[in-house]
Parts: sequence; C-alpha cells; structure tokens
Amino acid sequence: MALTAQQICQRAASEAGVPGFTVQAGELLNIVLEELCLNYDFAQARGTLYFNLPTTVDFLNRCSMPFPADYLRALPDECFYYISGVPYNLIPVDLAEFDNMVAQAGLSNFPVIFAVDVATVPPTAFFWMPSSGAYQAVLRYMRDMPDITTPQTSSTIPWFPNQNYLLTRITGELCKGYDDDRAAALLGDDNPGGAGYILRHYNQMKDDWTNRAKTVKLDRRRFGGSFQNLRNTKLVGW
Repeated sequence: MALTAQQICQRAASEAGVPGFTVQAGELLNIVLEELCLNYDFAQARGTLYFNLPTTVDFLNRCSMPFPADYLRALPDECFYYISGVPYNLIPVDLAEFDNMVAQAGLSNFPVIFAVDVATVPPTAFFWMPSSGAYQAVLRYMRDMPDITTPQTSSTIPWFPNQNYLLTRITGELCKGYDDDRAAALLGDDNPGGAGYILRHYNQMKDDWTNRAKTVKLDRRRFGGSFQNLRNTKLVGW
C-alpha cells in the first residue's frame, strides 16, 4: 500500500535519527518532487490541453495564446491539430528561430511551427504561420506538479510512484543537513541502496516504452515532403 506524504515524512525523519523534524522532511519532499518535474519526463506528470488554434494576430502579426500555468515543456510530436480528421504535427522551435519567421499583415496558412515563451506568466505560445482557421488542436506536455500542502500532516499520496526513492532521498537529505555520515551512501548512485542508484534503474523501465523499439527521427523542418524545405525568405521574394 502506498505511503501518504505524512507517513513518508515521519519514516524519513525517524530513520535519519531526527524524529521531530517532520516539517523539514515535508519541505524536502516538495523540493524533491519539484526537482523530478524539472529534470525528468515521467508519465505521471503529463498534462493534456485541448484548444482551438488562435486566429487573431497581435501588433507584430503573430498568432499567440496563453498555455497552462503549469506548462514546462512539450513532448516531441505531441502538439498537433486536425483538419477533416487528419492530424498535422506542429514542430517546436526556439523563440529565436520563431522571431526570424516572416510576419506580414494578412499572412495566414496551416500552422507549421510553434514556440513557447516560459518567461511570461502564464507561458505564451506563438504559432507560425498564423492559422487560417480555428482548428481543433491537442497539446501533451510536462507539468510542474503542485506542491503538497503541509505534507507532514497530509494524507495525499505523492504523484511520483517510486516511494523507495522518495523515502531514501529524503532520509539522505535530512542526514546531510545534520552531518550524519550516512548521507553519502543514502544519496549516492554507486550504492545499490542509494537514492541515485534507485532513480537510475527506475528511469530505465519507466512509463510504457519497454514493449517497442525506439525510432530515430529526422527534423521535420529539413526532411520530408510535408513542408517546404527552403528558408521562408525565399518564398516572399527577397
């Protein structure tokens, strides 16, 4: 049976030899869960957004819309829209590349690329070319999962499923904070009982990717017949 946040905090504090430090254990639990969101792509932290592509342009002739506040990054080939039931993938690019796309008044077509400015609150998504219709679209993305409120007393089960890692990691972090010699062994990745070792082996079998072969893909912007391969400046005459 899965442990609640409260049980993890209590056990970690007890095993670290500081049973009264459950508040500190709770703070560490939220920090570790945040780190897992930022550094790894786990299916349990995946979100899905259903939306219509924007058709209104801003003063720079760009189509944009807000993305969810918990957006971190899009998954490869997981932003697409439908026209008559046929899916068309949008290619993620950096803002610097997006800013170099031609944005003339009245320009519209089927969108090809998108970029996300995560410096805004909420993040802002930009689409090129400006959409010629409010086509139905789907985005699957990695979420910044919410903190557990007062984890030291919470009955919430943390979203990350490998509780052995959470318990070992938080115990090790408590030991590190209070000069316990066990910290290195509990946090290391060369010790079979260490948190780093546990996480590395969990990563090898995570999600649902073990029943099929990996596929090497070429950049859709440069290969294939779906889109023009020339630079967009060649298409407008200079």
